[in-house]
Amino acid sequence: MVAIIAYLRLIRLPILLLIAAIQLMVRYFIIEPMLIINNYSLMMSDLDMFLLIISTVLIAAGGYAINDYFDVKIDRINKPKTVIIDRLIKRRVAMLSHVVLTTLGVLVAGYLTWHLGMWKVVSLFVFVSAALWYYSTNLKNQPFFGNFVIAVLAGFVALIVGILEISLQNNAHPEIIEELGYSIFNIPAYWTIGLASALFLLTLVREVTKDVIDIRGDRTVGANTIPIALGVKNTTSILITIYVVFGTLYSWVYFEYLNVHIGMTTVFFAINLLLVLQIILIVRARTKKHFLHSANLNNLVTLMVLGCTFLLKISIETHFL
Repeated sequence: MVAIIAYLRLIRLPILLLIAAIQLMVRYFIIEPMLIINNYSLMMSDLDMFLLIISTVLIAAGGYAINDYFDVKIDRINKPKTVIIDRLIKRRVAMLSHVVLTTLGVLVAGYLTWHLGMWKVVSLFVFVSAALWYYSTNLKNQPFFGNFVIAVLAGFVALIVGILEISLQNNAHPEIIEELGYSIFNIPAYWTIGLASALFLLTLVREVTKDVIDIRGDRTVGANTIPIALGVKNTTSILITIYVVFGTLYSWVYFEYLNVHIGMTTVFFAINLLLVLQIILIVRARTKKHFLHSANLNNLVTLMVLGCTFLLKISIETHFL
C-alpha cells in the first residue's frame, strides 16, 4: 500500500486529475455551449475525448516521473522529508515509468489523431514529450527557459482540446467560411486561447516562485535559475510584472465580455483582491514561508479562473438559449 501511495505521489495524481478536469471544462463549459447557440454539436465523441485525456495524462505522468528522477539531489536538500526516489521508489522504476507512460501516451495520441483524420497533430504530442524530457535534463536549471517551457505546456493542456474540436468543425463546415467570410468556430477558439493564456501566465508565476523557494538546493547543485542569476529582489519584480499583466488582461476581458451577472462579478473582485494580496506578499517577502504562501494563493487564483469557465457556460445558456 505504501508503494502504491508513493507511486501516485511520484506521478502527481491530484495534478493529473486537474489536467483531466481542465480538458473537460474546455469541452463542456466553453466549446459546447458556443456550438449549441449556433445550432451545432460536438464532433469529437465521448470516447475521443476520453482518449485525449488519457493521452495527455499519461504523457504528463511520464514527465513528472523523469523530473523526480533527475531532481533527487535537489529534493534531498529542499524537501528531504518528501523525497520519493531512492527512498520509497527505486530510480530505475522512475525511469521505466517515464518510458512506458510517455510511449503509451504518444501511441494513444497517434491512434486518436489518425482516427480523427488529423494524424499530423500527433507531432504536437511528440513535441510535448520531448520538451518534458529536455526540460528535466537540460532546461530546468537554466534561467527563464525552463519556466517558459512548463508554462507553455500548461497552456497546451487546454489548447489541444480546441485544436482538435475546432479543426474538425472547420473541416466539416467549409461552407460557413465561404458564406460569411470567416469561421463562427473561431469564437470558442478565442475563448480557449484565452484560458490557455491565463494558465500560461499563472503557471509561469508558480514556476518562478518555486525557484525562489528552492533556491538553496538549486544553488548547492550548481543550477542557474532566475533567482540565482538575477537575485531574489529582481525576481520579485518579474513576478509582480506578470501579475500586473495578468490582472490587466483579465480585467479587460471581464469588462468587455464577462460583466453579465453577479457570480462573474463576485469572482472578478475576488481574483483581483487575491492578486493585490499576492503583490503585497511578494513585495514584503523575506523568507521561504512567505513565498510558499504566495504560491498557495496563486493556486487559488488558478482554480478561480477555471471556475469562470462554468460561469461562462451559465452566462451563455442564460442569455442565448
